[in-house]
Amino acid sequence: MSEPTDEDEYANNYCHFQNSLKILSHDAEAQCQAMDYFNVAWEIKDEAISNGYAVLSTVDTQLSEQQKDRINKLLENVADIPDSVVNVLNSREAHLRTMSDPCWIPIRALAKQLIAILSAETDRVDVVLNIKRP
Repeated sequence: MSEPTDEDEYANNYCHFQNSLKILSHDAEAQCQAMDYFNVAWEIKDEAISNGYAVLSTVDTQLSEQQKDRINKLLENVADIPDSVVNVLNSREAHLRTMSDPCWIPIRALAKQLIAILSAETDRVDVVLNIKRP
């Protein structure tokens, strides 16, 4: 088995971040379903931040400065989500309520914009990872 390359590391990090973006872009109900109603806000926040910074810190990044700036803007907004929104009782009702908090509205919009801005890079990474999307 060969050692992973910087391109492999970047592609895997990017793929995880792209999955985080998709979940971030959904409405509250879809986000809760995607996370199986388990620590939804905390998991979404944690995964978006860790996956986003993993992409930005990869040596062999293929992103433009504009794309990196947009990712940083999204990550800053996600990091600013108050602990009171993230740390809630682990129940279906609490997750739906917290994911309906207005602080998520601009984050969902930013995630949708990033998905569009990164579409060519997503296609390129899909080829690298041999991912077939419908």
